[in-house]
Amino acid sequence: MFITEPPRDVPVVGSFDVVVCGGGPAGLTAAVAAARNGARTLLIERYGFVGGMSTSALVTPISEFRHNGKQHIGGIPFELLRNAAELGGADVSRDSGNYPTNDEILKLAAQRLLLDSGVTLLYHSWVSGCVTDDGRVTHVIVENKAGRVAYEGRVVVDCTGDADIVRAAGFETVKGDVLQPASLWFQLGGVDTDALAPLFGDAVNGVLPVSDVIRGRLAELNAQGKIPVFGGPWINGFFHDGMVSINLLREATDASDPEWFTRTECSLRENLHLIIEVMRENFPEFKDCWLAKSGIQTGVRETYHIVGLYQLTRDDILNPKAFPDTIAKGAHVIDIHENDSIDQNELVLPKQEYNVPLRCLVPRGSINLVTAGRCLSADGPGFGSVRVMATCMAMGQGAGTAAALAVEKGYSMSDVDFGVLRQRLIDQGAVVDFDNVNQGVR
Repeated sequence: MFITEPPRDVPVVGSFDVVVCGGGPAGLTAAVAAARNGARTLLIERYGFVGGMSTSALVTPISEFRHNGKQHIGGIPFELLRNAAELGGADVSRDSGNYPTNDEILKLAAQRLLLDSGVTLLYHSWVSGCVTDDGRVTHVIVENKAGRVAYEGRVVVDCTGDADIVRAAGFETVKGDVLQPASLWFQLGGVDTDALAPLFGDAVNGVLPVSDVIRGRLAELNAQGKIPVFGGPWINGFFHDGMVSINLLREATDASDPEWFTRTECSLRENLHLIIEVMRENFPEFKDCWLAKSGIQTGVRETYHIVGLYQLTRDDILNPKAFPDTIAKGAHVIDIHENDSIDQNELVLPKQEYNVPLRCLVPRGSINLVTAGRCLSADGPGFGSVRVMATCMAMGQGAGTAAALAVEKGYSMSDVDFGVLRQRLIDQGAVVDFDNVNQGVR
């Protein structure tokens, strides 16, 4: 069945050089980069704050800025974390480059960075569509309390995570038959953090510490059918004595299916209170614990991927290539979470950091549209590494800078001058060298 809406005129309420859709780690960084490179920039975000999975879903630490003693992500992403650290809301001293963050302080640090860079913010607004003209996105359609309005943009950056603008514009996307599960993070108070201190150490070979005792008992309860499938658990100290942040709850879902994802949210919130009671009853460190906060939403790992000008592959992760359009680096383990077990499919640690080309972020056939974040073009193992937040932030700086250059020089996103882009990124602190490869540029 269908209904027919009456035609209506949508008011154009603003015009910008660059419109960034989505204020998660990739989007906020893209907006800062575009504005600092001279573009009049609008950032549209559905919540009343930015940060995405790091703030709305409480994901911590932000992984990862360093590998084998070398920092491979700098520029705006590291500036943001350093600013948060100065406010007491991040720890950037860890050699692994997995930096714990306090979601409330990160919200403030990110907001200040955006406003100080000259970005125009639009909160409490849902990007619901776009207008195209011969392959070019001319306007982004927004729904909010003011109604249905449009913003004109010379270049659009899709950082929605789910490729919302790419799909609305009619460009091709793909979605796997089996997606990585979603996780509901939560913070507990009243915990004996002194007893848990060994779990708060740095990652080793890309893997964060896990208590064999706690995991073993939870595995027994899962086998008995008393608790659902879980991950980890990864228990992180949270800046105050007696507080921890926990990644444990997981469930198979498709976050791009609203009805299914609603069932997932309801299920995980029921399971949250079940698991807290289990923690109280089974582990002395948690006998007096209480729920301080859960994610505003369940954390999403994967939905749609664009069909880009290049697909990042497992081989690109394990054997880095000197892509001429390198705009970011990654080094996270290939980490694929299972939907139906307490295990992870594979954990493969890259020997060195690898390079991410701009072509992975450009939808095939698009003219003035670029993406950043987890909807990039990548195969399963490639995505299993590149999806993490620090790498998404670095992609954001690359995409935002490329967008500003496209406005300034009149480029389309498929013919950006990589030499100019590369130098601009280097000048602004990004790490895009090729000293991690032996073969020539490709």
